[in-house]
Amino acid sequence: MLSSPPLFNYRRYWLAALIVLLAILDPFGLASSSDKASAQWLNRMFASHYSNAGQQQVAVIVIDDAYLMRNATSWPMPYGEQSKLFKRLLAFKPKAVFVDLLYSHDHSFGDPARGSQLLANVFERYQRQGIPLWLANTGVARGEAGQANTLAPFVEVSRAALVAWEGMSDQYPLAMNTPLGPMETPAMALYRRFCTTHACKQLPVDAEAAVHRQPISVQWGLKLAPDQARIADVGDDTPTRHFLLEGIAQLFQAVFWKLDDSAQARFPYSLTLTASDLEVSAPDDQALIAELLRDRLVLVGANITATGDLVESAVHGQLPGVYLHAMALDNLINAGMDYEHEPANFPGLPFNWLDLLELGLLALIAVLKALHARRRAGHRTWSRWRRQEIWFFSSPYPSWLLAMTVLLALSVLLGLAHITPVNVLGIVLLSLVLFSERVEAFFDRDR
Repeated sequence: MLSSPPLFNYRRYWLAALIVLLAILDPFGLASSSDKASAQWLNRMFASHYSNAGQQQVAVIVIDDAYLMRNATSWPMPYGEQSKLFKRLLAFKPKAVFVDLLYSHDHSFGDPARGSQLLANVFERYQRQGIPLWLANTGVARGEAGQANTLAPFVEVSRAALVAWEGMSDQYPLAMNTPLGPMETPAMALYRRFCTTHACKQLPVDAEAAVHRQPISVQWGLKLAPDQARIADVGDDTPTRHFLLEGIAQLFQAVFWKLDDSAQARFPYSLTLTASDLEVSAPDDQALIAELLRDRLVLVGANITATGDLVESAVHGQLPGVYLHAMALDNLINAGMDYEHEPANFPGLPFNWLDLLELGLLALIAVLKALHARRRAGHRTWSRWRRQEIWFFSSPYPSWLLAMTVLLALSVLLGLAHITPVNVLGIVLLSLVLFSERVEAFFDRDR
């Protein structure tokens, strides 16, 4: 027979329902912000242990301010200058190329037709030599309702890779339905090219099938490519800390992000060359660049001061947008279709089963907190459990360890299933409510 009142009165249940509603609808973005901070913390923890298998297959070429000044040219680059750049790249025989530049407006002067056609002729050479070339595409019909997209001369000599999508700020889709039909993103398109010479399992049969796959929760790596030091001064390589020390350091960085939100690495994870590196003339230097680029998946992007194409990396801070495509491609090469992802939402609802699991963990903490309050008030539940209850609830530490054990076990199981974990940081911080009585007692000890 019960010897104590219910754990919660009806007002508490109404409050719980309100909290659940706020958590699901997320009207102020607090839950999303906490989820993002937790994902970044976990990414930073595991970044130094990220596999370098994909790193051997991908290279990024960056057009930067130094290249523009070196060649006394402007931005956007004249088609003649771009023609020279892509001729040099073609000579190094990459496996495939994606150009993260949107050729939506012909900016040649005097002879617009010849201006764009000059570069289109170079792109056509890639086709003739069997090197697939993708250009950035917005997925909209050019000219309709003032929409801009790739110019016709470039469409005819290249393939389209979708670079614009909405509603997935922290996710990278494999493909999306667009007004032009289902279209794959650069990472998926280049991964298909990779799979022509490597065994890949469970590859979507086409773009339509790829649309129905969950987006990638992009994981960023930390360690530099071994070949990066051969073409750039990488400075002193910071030694990797022990995993536990790294986790503690990243936890403090996540909590005190306003005091120190610096990036961990000066160089991006992907092997990076500048456009100036393609201009080398010495035979040894040319042989080195050829060694680095031959048979690689190459992504070309821009890092120009006047442009705003930047993405946020959990490890490196802000980077040119081309690195997001490169890192998503790296994730696919490393894990195939077993990449990290979030579960799909329930049909017609703005949440998924992982959100319910997270709410279940919070409910567990609330119940443990209520049981501690009952124990402090001198009540007990079932008489046969009296001894165990006295021991377990005499201190908040057993309850906190129970909550953390459940959280750890769930995180491991989710990791094995390649599903992004629950909001670890948020749950850990909320679990500290179990110690609220101890904290209050500490500050009220002189009363």
